Amino acid sequence: MLLFIVLLVLMTPPAVLAQAPYGLQERVPNNSLLIAPVEGRVPQTVSESGLFSNVVSQIPAAGLIPYEVNSVLWSDGTAKTRFIALPGQSQIEFSASGVWKFPPNAVVVKNFYIELEKGNLDSRHIVETRFLVKRGQTGAWDGFSYMWDLEGEDAVLLEEAATQSYLIADSEAEDGFREYVHFYPGPEDCALCHTGPAGYVLGLNTAQMNRSYDYGGIVDNQLRTLNHIGLFTEDIGENYDGFPQWADPTDESLPLADRSRAYLAANCAHCHRPNVVSRSTIDLRYDTPLEETNTLNWVPSLGALSTEEGLIITPGDPDNSTLYLRLLTFSSNRMPPVASTLVDWEGRDLIRRWIASMDQPTAVEGLATVPEEAGLEQNFPNPFNAYTIIVYKVGETGPVELALYDAVGQKVRTLVQAEQAPGSYTVRWDGRTADGSLAASGTYLYRLRMGDYSVARQLVLVR
Repeated sequence: MLLFIVLLVLMTPPAVLAQAPYGLQERVPNNSLLIAPVEGRVPQTVSESGLFSNVVSQIPAAGLIPYEVNSVLWSDGTAKTRFIALPGQSQIEFSASGVWKFPPNAVVVKNFYIELEKGNLDSRHIVETRFLVKRGQTGAWDGFSYMWDLEGEDAVLLEEAATQSYLIADSEAEDGFREYVHFYPGPEDCALCHTGPAGYVLGLNTAQMNRSYDYGGIVDNQLRTLNHIGLFTEDIGENYDGFPQWADPTDESLPLADRSRAYLAANCAHCHRPNVVSRSTIDLRYDTPLEETNTLNWVPSLGALSTEEGLIITPGDPDNSTLYLRLLTFSSNRMPPVASTLVDWEGRDLIRRWIASMDQPTAVEGLATVPEEAGLEQNFPNPFNAYTIIVYKVGETGPVELALYDAVGQKVRTLVQAEQAPGSYTVRWDGRTADGSLAASGTYLYRLRMGDYSVARQLVLVR
């Protein structure tokens, strides 16, 4: 019945929708969950924070606004509840396509739950609460993690990362039980995902929030409800057809490509975007055209993970695509790199099917990175210490050589010696010579040769 109501709301014309009841009729000011890290100490327990009016039952305090997102970040299969807590009646500066701007000391809440008996919702048990708090008048945010006791009576603030083991009843496991280890991030871990270029707050944006939500029996578009209660500094109306909206990765009725891009955007794009990860060039934001993501037929900068070709995405071949393989490994090459110890099998299958569905000739022909002429770009980072990335372009099929030379013109190492098709390529130099020894600090020349074409640039290695 609930699914029918949701579908009915989604298909209802805006003019009719405007007459439907709002999810929340009025805004109640938040005078309970008030955290100001710059002005005073952070609550040491959840009960002290004012998050719940009843801690044991986890009943949210008045003034907290629940929400959900279109594409959920994988957190080892835990269930989550999410809340917005703005001081008093303060408001958010809305942006349809950019980041929302929050008032000082705004708090975003996530509670994490596990099923102590697999498949039994009644066995759901709270294990963690996270606060993301805007640091006063600044643009930065601080993350705080609270570990709940085994009885679910209260949670304490963690000063560093921690883990806690739980025994889960699972009929499919040997002896009927399995161990689940929950990871609690430390304060320094939060900044790994909540990056400045991504806007710090990852889920609270128009594309993620443009969806229906069940407000205790009333299903309404979240943007419509938030606008109605005056949460925004401007009236955004009630017609959101032109607003961005990410696909739900679990919705099989939506296009496979849209669902896959939404999954990657939610789980990877906070880091894999411009100006975040210096050693990676890929851009997995939802709206970046696929041919501009630097993934199709691109050589990864972190290794090939034992694939034959070692490409980030090999169209039609997920088993030779490191983007897919990084979802399966638990080595240092795993993505995401923190707060996960279990494989997201549904997410894995989604990305596998998406890559497998790509037609290689079509994908290659559509690459915007296939250049008309050859070229060699400046390495980055430069100067460098551990490694640097070199990007070059091949104009026509033929032999390609990319080699390094020291200050006196002696060849230090050949990075590429192969016949290559037209396209853009990336190569990683780890600062080692041809025999594997560490190259000395200094200025080096890297030269690209393709037939009669030759071009060189300088790079600087600092030990």
